[in-house]
Amino acid sequence: MANDRNLDDWQLLAQFSHVFRSVSDGFTDQVDMHRGQSMLLCTVCKADGMTQTEIADLLSIQGATVTNMLQRMEEAGWVVRRRDLNDNRLVRVYITDNGRQKETEIQAQFMQMQAMLFVGMSDADRANLRRLMQQLLQNMSESQRT
Repeated sequence: MANDRNLDDWQLLAQFSHVFRSVSDGFTDQVDMHRGQSMLLCTVCKADGMTQTEIADLLSIQGATVTNMLQRMEEAGWVVRRRDLNDNRLVRVYITDNGRQKETEIQAQFMQMQAMLFVGMSDADRANLRRLMQQLLQNMSESQRT
């Protein structure tokens, strides 16, 4: 790994992002899923009945991407999509029993990854890192609106 004293902050963030994606891909490979699908399935599991638009907004991805991912996940039996009973224009996404089982496998993989990532960090360090990452996300979200 490069000497991080010579990296600018943006370079360190880019390097972290790249390595994190590679590591998380390895963990999601263990449950035979793509990283994006695993994030989407975990989101649906936490908020069953969301619309596709709500999912896209929450995950900051395009609606067409959500549609394609959901189609594959529906074919795998992990989710079902149904028209909203009160508003036929809306399609809501629900997790299936197979999807809940898959989500449990995903959570186990991410807990292993999380344990590996935070070795040697105190609870205070983790809390501070969480606060700083939330601030970075907020800053990026605000810059996209302007």
